[in-house]
Amino acid sequence: MVERASVGSVEALRQFQPAVVKFAELSQAAISSAEVSARRTLDWIVRERRPTLQREIRRLQEELTRSRTRMISRADPIQDNPLPKVDDRLALEAAKRRIRAAEEQLEHTRRWARQLERALDEYRGAVSQLGWFVRGELANAVGALERMGDILETYSQIGDRRPSRPASGDEAEGATP
Repeated sequence: MVERASVGSVEALRQFQPAVVKFAELSQAAISSAEVSARRTLDWIVRERRPTLQREIRRLQEELTRSRTRMISRADPIQDNPLPKVDDRLALEAAKRRIRAAEEQLEHTRRWARQLERALDEYRGAVSQLGWFVRGELANAVGALERMGDILETYSQIGDRRPSRPASGDEAEGATP
């Protein structure tokens, strides 16, 4: 007795293909987006933040020089021990603190730029295999799903192609004398 193949739904398999394609597209976009974002941040640090801090340090050094000059010029030369005025000393100390803070920021910026560059290299290495899989293997998977759908569709139609046989062999024998 020939039975028809029992295939649940070839259509469900065909509907899964666009989901695989969408996953591949979204995965590739996420990989690229993350790398672009990290690269943009690194470029900002190297090309904008670092030069800005360097200019700020130069400006603060000029301010420190002006504070020293002002402090010396305001000292009372009449006294045996000319001491600068308190507000001049405070301004000088504040300028020194601002320079130290800017230099620390510059050093932090340099360190973070190096760490981000290393992290970006590690990221590229870690996701290269995922990118290869998304570009190559998922495309192969879509093709395999297509072939499986065709095969299952053909398989499910096996019962429809064969001529129907009589229910029992006796009827066929009774037809011939």
